Amino acid sequence: MNNKRPFVPSFLQKFDDKLLRYKPDTWAARTHFVIYFSSLFALCLAVLCWFTFSDARYENSIGIWTMFVSLLVFIGFIFWLIFLLRFNVFKRYGNWSKWSGLKTFCLYFISISAMVAIAFIPYVTEIISANRTFSTNEIVKDINEMNITACQLEYEILPKEWKADTCIVDDNYYDSDKMRTDDYNYIRKYIDILSRKALNKKLIENDSCRKIGSSMYIFYKSPDYIFADAYNLEKYSNGGLLTSGDIYNTTIKNYQKPDRKLLLQKMKYFKDKYAFDKYNYYDISNYDYNQDFENSDKEYDEWIKGKYNFYSINNGLNNIVRKKYSWVDNMPTSVRIFFYTSLVLTLAVFIFRHTTIKTFFLTLLTTVILLIITALIIAMGNLREIGMLNFILFYFVIFAIIALTIKMAKVRSVRQGIALNSFMIATPFIPLVITALYIFIQEGGYKHYRHSSYTYIEDKWKYYLSAEIIGVVILLLLLEPVFRRLYRKWYALPEN
Repeated sequence: MNNKRPFVPSFLQKFDDKLLRYKPDTWAARTHFVIYFSSLFALCLAVLCWFTFSDARYENSIGIWTMFVSLLVFIGFIFWLIFLLRFNVFKRYGNWSKWSGLKTFCLYFISISAMVAIAFIPYVTEIISANRTFSTNEIVKDINEMNITACQLEYEILPKEWKADTCIVDDNYYDSDKMRTDDYNYIRKYIDILSRKALNKKLIENDSCRKIGSSMYIFYKSPDYIFADAYNLEKYSNGGLLTSGDIYNTTIKNYQKPDRKLLLQKMKYFKDKYAFDKYNYYDISNYDYNQDFENSDKEYDEWIKGKYNFYSINNGLNNIVRKKYSWVDNMPTSVRIFFYTSLVLTLAVFIFRHTTIKTFFLTLLTTVILLIITALIIAMGNLREIGMLNFILFYFVIFAIIALTIKMAKVRSVRQGIALNSFMIATPFIPLVITALYIFIQEGGYKHYRHSSYTYIEDKWKYYLSAEIIGVVILLLLLEPVFRRLYRKWYALPEN
């Protein structure tokens, strides 16, 4: 067979011809071509994004990029579907091997995953570029140096006095009987009363603490000497960031007059390195910071941030840190978006290839109608989560029962086809629904909404992850012996 395609190398063309001759069901999926063209497009897109996102300080329109790329991927997905429609081994009653159903499903999933993955390239490229340009240790070191330098330059206007806060630790301070006593209310008026859990949080937030007796604490907090900062950087700095208390002890307490010219050069270097001027209206362009602080109407921290361009610097730092750790913070969500998008599209394509067009679209219509009716019932009955989850289980059982009656059917029924489609789509999500229902009941159900005490289950994500894995495994185990056989029997029946 000589059907030369543009941009397709000869070895891939030969492989395509071989599949057509000996594995027509594998050839029909066109997975080899999808992977090849997806790889070419992904490579070109990655190079373009690499040069576009080379400066990690800048805010990039990743949302717009992702939408545009997703649109191109969708167009490619439509072209792939057109090729799928040209030849269907199942509907032409071709050779049906023992594992062809599972193999076909996996090939569809690989093809769709390859296309869906392209939409994540701008996002991933931005992360790689930021991590390649800036290291965490470098950012932490520079932030500490900027804060110390600013304190040295403006030592005269900095507040030096620490604030003291006296607290009493009492785990029973929510006791309503105790709170009604005059003595207790007097104490609450002048002294904070903390639980043991709140005490641990306050120990972290303050710079120093002195314990008096068994339950009284005096917390000391330094004035704010942090001018350069990046949101959430403390999570990844391994304790390297200096606090205001640290800066006081190292710089303010033992202050020595510095070389001002050298420090100003250092601040200019940091501005050139990190500043992104989105918030330039806060900086020197709109305010004369050359006048004395005493003659200004600004607080010391605002005046220092404006004079040394810390608003722009912090904006650049925030962009860098957000990009560097975006994958760490959003990985579970991103992986689920990728996986479930690929899974749902694969299920839709598999069903479309194993049922009639009429039944496929009636299944979509039935799903929409059931969603509307169920939402109305839940809203009118105030059933909340538990009602929704029970409805899903109820529908699944009904669809499963109707679908299994296909084995005894004498004619092809649209009702059974819709039930079979819905049964297959819902199967991988049922363990997740059961797990969510179990956790909701264990935690007290509606009691939570009435502010009653309830049991909180730790590490719920482990239960949900296990349920997600089990759901996919069940789908794959049932695909060949149940779903594929039911589709084969249903499609082969004479129409009613």
